[in-house]
Amino acid sequence: MRTLPLIGVDARKLRDFGIGTYIRHLLEAIGRREESRRYRFRIYVRKADREVLTAMPDHFEIVTEDSPGYSLSELTRFAWRLWRDRLDLFHATHYVLPPLWKSRAVVTIHDIIHVLYPQFLPSRGAHVYARLMIRRSLDRADRIITVSYNSKRDLTDYFHVPSRRIEVIYNGVSPLFRHDISAEQREQVARKYRLPAQYLLFLGGEKPHKNVQNVLRAFAQARRKRDLPHALVLAGPMPKNRARLDALISALDIQASVVETGVVEEQDLPGLYAGADAFLYPTLYEGFGLPVVEAMACGTPVLTSATSALQEIAGGYAYLVDPMDVDAITGGIVVLTTDSKVREDFRELGRKRALDFNWDKAAEKTLEVYAAALRGTRDSELGTRKSE
Repeated sequence: MRTLPLIGVDARKLRDFGIGTYIRHLLEAIGRREESRRYRFRIYVRKADREVLTAMPDHFEIVTEDSPGYSLSELTRFAWRLWRDRLDLFHATHYVLPPLWKSRAVVTIHDIIHVLYPQFLPSRGAHVYARLMIRRSLDRADRIITVSYNSKRDLTDYFHVPSRRIEVIYNGVSPLFRHDISAEQREQVARKYRLPAQYLLFLGGEKPHKNVQNVLRAFAQARRKRDLPHALVLAGPMPKNRARLDALISALDIQASVVETGVVEEQDLPGLYAGADAFLYPTLYEGFGLPVVEAMACGTPVLTSATSALQEIAGGYAYLVDPMDVDAITGGIVVLTTDSKVREDFRELGRKRALDFNWDKAAEKTLEVYAAALRGTRDSELGTRKSE
């Protein structure tokens, strides 16, 4: 009896906010599809994350691999492990592809923010490393996946990768995020995180590209203009060194109107989104912008950026602004909090747009990419077919 092909998947970033969500939901959706039984899967996770993927079917094997990301160890020890495992195909779920000998490779590159915004990295060395690893992965991979047409254009423009080699597969939205979140669920989340009755929501932490400082400035300006009763809820990890953020909040005199939740558990996010009068996400750059679609699915009107993949994902379905224009963000906040018709229009448009994003569809197309890579069709017709 012929042995089924063995596919390895790098799931070491299972706890990361964006990539971790991608890995978890994609693997779960792949496991639900009958055609996935044409393969065996070996999923590499950190020891601390073994319990995250407990409900996978029997053709999935969860193994421990603790080589840190962006390290020499993943280029040596992990690479040696992959060679010993005799994989037929390896899926690198972020831009670092360990050296491989005989197995074929698929790589998912979500964005190239480390190339476009080197000032956000801790050192020049980190920028050089990112460019080198992305270039190496693009050259070595048999198939390339990215999560938006904007990211595909970035890869073709900056690394001159033939368009036909890149398959765009949109992220999905978990069934947790839906428009009929109950009042009881919203109230439970409000009690847990001590949320006010009326609030605007920002999710993303204080990484520079998340643009929280302009959100704070625009919120303060909107309150001064219209005497809004809303608080601003900042959700996500905030920096250990808070001096700069605290100084800005104090200078804007909005200390009493800013609520910080810290990291919010995934099961609480639907209630958090649904309880907000608007979701604010005017970030500088995104490869996809999953929180935008999650908020839309919950029926929350969205303000986001007319840049990067956000325009592709949300254009026509959300209030778009220039993320560097504080006055524009202010105007959007005022409109979404004071004009009930505009708010309801974007609520309905967002709900419809969220239906376009489905993890089962993403899994189906990813399995097609695996099949093409295993056949050796590096320049197959997949790259010329739209994946909407």
